[in-house]
Amino acid sequence: MRKIWTDSERRVLSALYSDTDIKEICRILGRSDRSIYTQAHLLGLKRSEEYMKMLLEIEAKRLIEYGKQSRFQPGHTTWNKGTKGYMGANATSFKKGQKPHNTKEIGSTRIDGKDGFLLVKVADRKWIRKEILIWEEAYGKVPKGSILRVINPLLNKYDINNLMLISKGENMKLNAIHKYPEELKKTIRALTKLKKTIRKNGTK
Repeated sequence: MRKIWTDSERRVLSALYSDTDIKEICRILGRSDRSIYTQAHLLGLKRSEEYMKMLLEIEAKRLIEYGKQSRFQPGHTTWNKGTKGYMGANATSFKKGQKPHNTKEIGSTRIDGKDGFLLVKVADRKWIRKEILIWEEAYGKVPKGSILRVINPLLNKYDINNLMLISKGENMKLNAIHKYPEELKKTIRALTKLKKTIRKNGTK
């Protein structure tokens, strides 16, 4: 059953919201973060500029440390060094002049009917989204537990500067951004842009 907000709870929320961590507010009021954000939006409450700046600084430091750990170290050799095109020759590659059984040659493309992304054939019965191939040619294999995301779907989704590598957890949060107040959406978008910049610089 949905718990109705009391005037007393609203006063407490109004007093704490601008500069108090959301987890602490949830603990004090015994409510979920979604309930807190929704009520804050209804009351027109906003985080203070100082608090939002502090959150961005904390996240920036965390991402910088993450970038240091994930960037290529001196002497590192990428998985596709010396190959040409989308992949190098291997046991399953078609030789020059040889036709595959299904008439689609390696390098052929088709549109994914589900998501509308362009798929590239890289081996027999193996198709990979074009933006993943572009990323892997530049930075190597997408790590397990990570997802390659198009930053702005309205721009060129095959421009490497419009791609970013994030965790599956971060991807879920971005997909659920619509449920949050506009103020929080702006913060999430700002963090996303910051992560993209740091990761881009960290993998050079």
